Amino acid sequence: MKHQLDLPIDYEPRVFVVDDDESVSASIAELIGSMGFRATTYTSAEELLADTDNRICGCVIADLRLMGCNAIEMLRKMKAAGYEIPLIILSAFVDVTTTVSAMSEGAMTVLEKPYAEQELWDQVIAAILLDSEQRFARRWLMEYHEKEHRLTEGETEVMRMLLKGLSNKTISHQLDLSARTVVMRRKAILNKLEVDNVIDLAKLITKAQIIEQHLTTDNVVSEIKCQLQE
Repeated sequence: MKHQLDLPIDYEPRVFVVDDDESVSASIAELIGSMGFRATTYTSAEELLADTDNRICGCVIADLRLMGCNAIEMLRKMKAAGYEIPLIILSAFVDVTTTVSAMSEGAMTVLEKPYAEQELWDQVIAAILLDSEQRFARRWLMEYHEKEHRLTEGETEVMRMLLKGLSNKTISHQLDLSARTVVMRRKAILNKLEVDNVIDLAKLITKAQIIEQHLTTDNVVSEIKCQLQE
């Protein structure tokens, strides 16, 4: 299945199943195994949080009404601890309030029991693909901001003007710099961001902006920038 999904070679997803009904956990784990993925089962949110850290990847499947911390409370704790893994909630009692609450906290979906195996199968595949895509996007964005962070203040100023389509001569005049200084800064910008020309630079900046919007979490972007400043 991993090969069919064309997942990155270094991406090793696992499905974490949280349900205090061991027969349900075993059934889900069997389904996950038939998909070619590894499943680990837990009887409570507390057990999952004690056994894992925020580096886990793949997806979490959790029953809504767990003993102790329920699935929505678990999701809040995971977010606070920096987990970035998609969560699928299962419940025999699905209503609008519960669904809205779960989705607003970041759950990927809420499935009503009993559900068709194919429905859960499809959601697991979607969750793993989403997790892989977002992790790649975060990694790419981190690498981009690391490159951007190398620019000096003067180079950043020139880059903004280049992206407006201004010529070297115009930039030189507006910033009161020598033509040679503008050329040198332009060359440094292209070298540091590893692009060949201003068109490719514009494409790179646009890609970064699209990815930031796609992640839809200012926390991710600000967190990356904070790490670069440490």
